[in-house]
Amino acid sequence: MNPRPSPSGSRRAPRRDALRNDAIVINAARAVFAEQGPQASMEAIASRAGLGVGTIYRRFAGKDALLDAIAQLFVEELDQAAAAALKDPDPAAGLEGFLEFVGAFNAEKRRYAAALTDRASSDGEVSARTADSVRQLTQKAVDAGYLAQHVTADDIKALIVATRGVVAASPDGDDAPWRRFLRIHLAGLRAG
Repeated sequence: MNPRPSPSGSRRAPRRDALRNDAIVINAARAVFAEQGPQASMEAIASRAGLGVGTIYRRFAGKDALLDAIAQLFVEELDQAAAAALKDPDPAAGLEGFLEFVGAFNAEKRRYAAALTDRASSDGEVSARTADSVRQLTQKAVDAGYLAQHVTADDIKALIVATRGVVAASPDGDDAPWRRFLRIHLAGLRAG
């Protein structure tokens, strides 16, 4: 979120308390959206944050602005998880760890994942970096003999999308279906 311009038209950095409040609001919004979905009220978010609704509206124009901020964090967290997985010296563990992160991440956001999907795809640079990390993770796993030679990053991306669908179709709080789905499909992609 960009700070509002000062009356003279120049931009000031947000005050520390404003940044702290932003983090409190975003964390509260994530929790409330996870419980109630994107139809949750700003009042519920303000209550969870322990702030007044006016404080939230001073920094976020409405739920769409909050969802945009959460989607930006979503993209950045996914990118960081992919980068961390690439650093794992064991390519199999790195890939599996990343896919587990993606499954758990989607399970946490199951009630409002659809509201984030379109917003999250708007950051082309970070999305491209994450896609490149997935390509590298896949290639490292192939080179290490963990995945079959014919497996590509597109296969792993398809597995991620399919896992998101299994999460959406599973009962709330039940991670067993997507974890089983992931294990079965990774077994099918493994080298002979």
